[in-house]
Amino acid sequence: MNKYLIGLLFTLFVQVTLFGQAPEVKRERVFTGTGLYGFMNGGADQFLEYGVSKLVTRDVVYKGNEYTIDIYDMPTAEDAFGIYSLHIFKCSRADTLGCIDCLAPYQLQAVAGNKYVSVVFPSGSEDAKSKVDELIRLYVPLDSKENPRIPEALGLSTPYSGKLKLLRGPISISGVSMSLANLVKDISYSGIWYIADKPAKGYRALIEVTDGKEVGKLKNKVEASDILQSGDTYLLIKGREKETEQDDHGGFGF
Repeated sequence: MNKYLIGLLFTLFVQVTLFGQAPEVKRERVFTGTGLYGFMNGGADQFLEYGVSKLVTRDVVYKGNEYTIDIYDMPTAEDAFGIYSLHIFKCSRADTLGCIDCLAPYQLQAVAGNKYVSVVFPSGSEDAKSKVDELIRLYVPLDSKENPRIPEALGLSTPYSGKLKLLRGPISISGVSMSLANLVKDISYSGIWYIADKPAKGYRALIEVTDGKEVGKLKNKVEASDILQSGDTYLLIKGREKETEQDDHGGFGF
């Protein structure tokens, strides 16, 4: 008996033992790499910017309620957090399951290690919402030991959901801040941790670069008074959107 079958049987045993009922899978589909274009309308490029390698989507019925569970395999926990951070909006509950998570009226989203998970319950009923936590635990472990690395230089405490975004490339950056996109246009970076200050139409951004020389290039492009902290491979700055840039935002950021 192979390891996959053993693992599947064990999972089913746990489901029935702990919760008394295994989800009924109505449909399951798997997409890899550019195959996402066949599943998503216009959003695949954003996921590919974060390095998604596989999506498993399932339509299930669990304890009388319908759910759609999407599990995206990303390269790292940070990449999973990055794509998650662009898709959450108005969490009624955040970061309470032992991981990074956001509960909204019709959806639970979470980061579980290197996986970004979305569970949609289209009914929006209280009964469906009350069972979504136990359902997601049947498919992914929610372990804080596998949470993404959040830079200490940001000075943030939990919950992180709704406060912080991780931007990986031009698609995600331009969707959130055009002034920041222009700033890093000729900079080699690995990621940008972004905290919006909407009342002031400003932000803080921790720019992580791929080479220490890029820090010097960044400093030459930023007013000294806007540099909050610097290190060998990062620069923490504050910025402000110009009105024209603010008005031209794309549709990815919230």
